[in-house]
Amino acid sequence: MDAAWEPPEDGAVVGVVAEETDRRSAVADSLTGALEGRGGTVVEGSAAALSADVSVLVAVGERALSALARESPDVPVLPVGEGVGLESVAAESVADALEAVLSDTARVRSHPVFEVALEGERYRGLFDAALVTAEPAKISEYSVRSGGELVGSFRADGVVAATPAGTHGYASAVDAPELSPALEAVAVAPIAPFATRTRQWVLPPELELRVERDEGSVALVVDDRSVRSVPVDSPVRLVFEDELRTLVSPTE
Repeated sequence: MDAAWEPPEDGAVVGVVAEETDRRSAVADSLTGALEGRGGTVVEGSAAALSADVSVLVAVGERALSALARESPDVPVLPVGEGVGLESVAAESVADALEAVLSDTARVRSHPVFEVALEGERYRGLFDAALVTAEPAKISEYSVRSGGELVGSFRADGVVAATPAGTHGYASAVDAPELSPALEAVAVAPIAPFATRTRQWVLPPELELRVERDEGSVALVVDDRSVRSVPVDSPVRLVFEDELRTLVSPTE
């Protein structure tokens, strides 16, 4: 659900985060004009460095959004770039979008941030978590549980669990259901299943994935980051833990 946005007073500090330095600098340069006359400033840096002490964050690309979700910033984020899985503005429109944000015509939208727990280690993500067989042509057996009950098991190259934002990205390529941002749910789908009629599921945001049997190494991938290997029969638990607030500009 959208919420009202109260822009900062004159003197706003706008932080720009991007994986690519050139893209980050280009966006930062384009924002300077939007802050003229407002006494504001633009700063560039990593998600960890800029998650505090700024008024608004600008995330250029999906990886920047994922990095900010891991840092749990207190201020909302303006997403920039195509294909980021949620409402965003094009790079060439970012100055107009920031002007709208600072003029109190934007809205704030909340997106769930999940936590994945495996053997005492925890990882945060915004879009999806997947168990993926690391070696080509190796099919393993996976299971999905919800509320402590077995939902299904299957042989496949892997399994992906996606938030509503994530279902519009990689998960859609494996036929996971696309979810409305209004839903508090996770879409789960096998990746390249051995059986042609394997089901997909929409489940509450507390679930468990397991490798029941492997024919090769299986990796845990969170928001396109391969974070570690997954042993057989070790539960991988996913739960909604936090939220990332994004700014929806009328210039979109």
